[in-house]
Parts: sequence; C-alpha cells; structure tokens
Amino acid sequence: MKYDFDKYLERRHTDCEKWDGMKPEFGTNDLLPFWVADMDFSAPPKILEAIHKKVDQGALGYLVPRKSLTRAIQNWEKKRHGWTFSENAISWAPGVIAGMSFAVMALTKPGEGIIVQTPVYPHFYDLTNYAGRHVVENPLINNNGHFTMDLKGLEKLVTPTCRTLLLCSPQNPTMRVWTRKELKALADLAKRKDMLIITDEIHQDLVYSDAKHICFASISDDAAMRTVTLIAPSKTFNIAGLKASVAVIPNQKIKAGYEAVLERFHLHDLNILGLAAMEAGYTHCEDWLDELLAYLEGNRDFTEKFIKKNMPKAKMDHPEGTYIFWIDFRGYGLNEKSLQELLVKKAKVALNSGVSFGTAGDGFARINIGTTRAQLKEGLERIAEALKTVKVK
Repeated sequence: MKYDFDKYLERRHTDCEKWDGMKPEFGTNDLLPFWVADMDFSAPPKILEAIHKKVDQGALGYLVPRKSLTRAIQNWEKKRHGWTFSENAISWAPGVIAGMSFAVMALTKPGEGIIVQTPVYPHFYDLTNYAGRHVVENPLINNNGHFTMDLKGLEKLVTPTCRTLLLCSPQNPTMRVWTRKELKALADLAKRKDMLIITDEIHQDLVYSDAKHICFASISDDAAMRTVTLIAPSKTFNIAGLKASVAVIPNQKIKAGYEAVLERFHLHDLNILGLAAMEAGYTHCEDWLDELLAYLEGNRDFTEKFIKKNMPKAKMDHPEGTYIFWIDFRGYGLNEKSLQELLVKKAKVALNSGVSFGTAGDGFARINIGTTRAQLKEGLERIAEALKTVKVK
C-alpha cells in the first residue's frame, strides 16, 4: 500500500464539525464521532500539492475554469462510470445540495410537490421546504433489511404538479447501489410520466467491488435530457470543506434555467482552491482512491462480521456503497429516544439519528466507517458493550 489509512489524523481542535461540533447535537464533545459524513483521512497528497501551489502564486482572485478541468471531469466520468457528455453539459455548484436547491428553484414552481424516496439524506427535506415546495414521500420497500424502489407507488404519486424526483444514487443511508435494471425501470417510468429527475450522485466513486455505480443520465438519451446530475470530488477525496461541485445537464434549456438561478444569487464563481483540488483529484488521484476503496471495503467487512457476532439482534444490509452504514437496532426494543440515549450516555459514541432521515428511521442509526480500523473497532466495541445492558422482552 502506497498510502497509510491506518495512520491516526488528529482532528480535535481543528474547527472540524465532526469532532468539535458534537455538543449542539449530542450535548457533549466527549464522544467518539461516527456521524458527519467525512473521513478521518488526509486528502490525497496531489490535491494538497495543488492547493499549496495555488496559494504560493500569491493572488487568489476571480478565476475562469480551465479547459483542462472540464476535460478532467469528462475523462473521470467516462473511465470510472462509462458516462460520456459534452463540455456544454457542465455547470457548477458550491455543493451538491446547493445545486439540487438551485435546480428545484429553477425547474419547479412554488407549492409543487417534490418526491423523495425515504429514508433519505435529511437535506432533501430541507431544500424542498426552504424553496416553498412540499415533500411527497415515496418510501423505499424494506425487504428484511434490503431496500428497493417502490415504482408502483411512485407512479401513483406523479401528477402535473408533482413530477420531480430527488434521486439519491448511491442511496444514503441505505447503502444501496441501484442496478442498471432498477434504474432502467425508473427511466421508463420517468419517460412515460414526463418526470424531471434531480439526482445526487455524490457517493458515486465510493462503491465496493461487488457492486457497480450506473449514472442515471447514462441509461438512455431520454434519461439524459430530463436529468440534472450533481457530482463532486468532496466525498471521493475527503475535501468537502472546499465547496466545489459539478452539475451535469445535457438539456440546454434545463441548463439555462439552472444557471439563471446561479446568476440570481451570484454563485456562478466557485472557490479557487476548490477547483484546483477538483482538477488535481480527477487527474492525479485515481490510485489513492483505489487504495482507499480497498481499505474501506476492509472496514465494511469488519463491520458486517462484528455486528453479526456481537450485536445479534441488530440488522444491517450488505453495504454496496458509501462509507455511512444504516443499522437497525429495533431488535433490541429500542426507539429513537432510547437508542440515542444508549449510544450517547452508555456507549459514548455519536451516530446520526435515524429519524432525521424520515419517520421510517425510528430505531435506526447511521454510522460512519470512514476512519481507522482501530477507531472503528473501538466504537463498535463500545456499542456492543452498551447493548448488553438492554433487557430485551
């Protein structure tokens, strides 16, 4: 291994939300954090070099994205995911959720319904409500812990004023990597019902060896022309704080509407360091990502085995992607309140609350395994010991 992911990186007292921002959420900072979705690993050396080089130039003024950056994005998507699109399809966003918000504001009307497949990343609810639209839930089907889309239920929800789906792919928090067959069925439905798809594919690069990410817009020409795809190097290379994301919008009419919102809020210019990091990542850091994925897959396998052996009444589906795993603790008779109390007060760990992903998350929690194996082991051991105190009826 060229890169050492077992090396401990001290993140306390570095203005890090994950480590220094627990008190408002959990009442204390004295916990092992497994909540915020960033990793306890240094960014790739080539990205740090690119940032240092840009800083050493001295001036950090306005910039024009270079052709080499757009080519790097295109080449990355083609090589890693088999998706090709023209340079004219590329636009920008200061973050994936920000880009989804701009798309909702540009392409839907106040009061319209926005469909979300729950449980899902909490900001899907927020961005919809803040835009003056309303959430329409299309719950995923839970087949003994394995989640699938309810396309029959989805079709019944689509109307002329409720035809936009916020798609999460790979899915956060259920760890699903949608198959081509599943996405093709969704694309067929979208064509039949004239839907708009706004898709969060921020975790597209974090998929394990037994799964394959398929970009929704690559399913067909029709899918491409009705989709706004948000991608970013932020999760891939652990650089979320640099606030630089990409919107891929092949339909030029839709793209024009999206960019009108960027202009309205004067957000068409991105962070100069973020774009330097993006280009370096997509150009020079594929080997780093491959080693990261191997390490995370080891963490995944360790977590699966540990839960089966030491938390027998908990359930976790086989994770196909992401480093944020969805655990069902209901077998211990725990609900939202009792589970969080056990995790915080007895186990002394910080996991994301299940109900923040929707009411279906009651009794669940999301754990971030993007850390050293040693810290992951300690956290899981703390949880297992705390669960031993639970009296199951």
